[in-house]
Amino acid sequence: MRTIKPTIVVFGCTGTVGTEVMRQLQYLECNVRGVLRTANRTYPIPLSSTPSNITYISANLTDKAQLRNACFGADAIFLLTATSPKQVDYEINIIDAAKHCGVRRIVKLSAPVIQPSAYVEVSQWHHQIDNYLIDQMEEYCCLRPHSFMQNWERNTFAIQYFGKIYATLGTAKRNYVDARDVATVAVNYLLEETEVRAISVCLAGPQAISNQEMASKLSLVTGREIEYINLTPEELFKQLSKRAKLPMWLANHIVELDNLSILIPEPITDSITNLIGRKPRTMDEYLQENRHYFNRKPLWKMLF
Repeated sequence: MRTIKPTIVVFGCTGTVGTEVMRQLQYLECNVRGVLRTANRTYPIPLSSTPSNITYISANLTDKAQLRNACFGADAIFLLTATSPKQVDYEINIIDAAKHCGVRRIVKLSAPVIQPSAYVEVSQWHHQIDNYLIDQMEEYCCLRPHSFMQNWERNTFAIQYFGKIYATLGTAKRNYVDARDVATVAVNYLLEETEVRAISVCLAGPQAISNQEMASKLSLVTGREIEYINLTPEELFKQLSKRAKLPMWLANHIVELDNLSILIPEPITDSITNLIGRKPRTMDEYLQENRHYFNRKPLWKMLF
């Protein structure tokens, strides 16, 4: 039995999964250190006047000394930085800092292993980081979800104002997992007392769902008709890059993910029941809890 509480450092603590990792760890026997990229960033779990196991530190992801300060004394690290063309450099910097500080284990949020028949640039970034992690660290775990239920919050504008879902998925289905369930898996691996060497932990949600089915589910929780509009890849890329003003790499990434789901069928049942000790949350539960994100907004609010 442990006599000293482990110290867990959380990179990406303000993100969807990272915040939930912090929230779950605050109730467990450990010390938790969230890493903020800027010192004035709002704390995802507010500090209180009562004793808490949560602290924060700020670190520039390009500054080796600051990263070593963030990793100092850690037993395990949750590794997640925002998806961007700089992600490879950032996460390799963190791995180097962790190794320098003698950190025993890194649990990384990664991406599914892509078959040769499809190409997803962001997955290639993850693959490069994963290989470096496995080469440098004695203990590691790469968590590989397909898609998060929370990703639907990126589609709120078109759903709220126009009642439309735009994509290129056709009738293909995508497997969604709740970010809170992913966080539970991460927490379990972060606190696991035995050695952890897991190159691929595939995290599939309870079912695969088409966009036509999503339109029906959203129609139910919003009380109005939501329609799926299937576009060509070129049409969607133009809409994302020109109208939504997304960076070119991100617009391309969204199109590539739809193509991936068409070429390679995603799991139709969950793979995490045994990892979290219960059945995972369903999409219907997620949508009911978060229906306020998708409810109709007056068109005049578009101007303000």
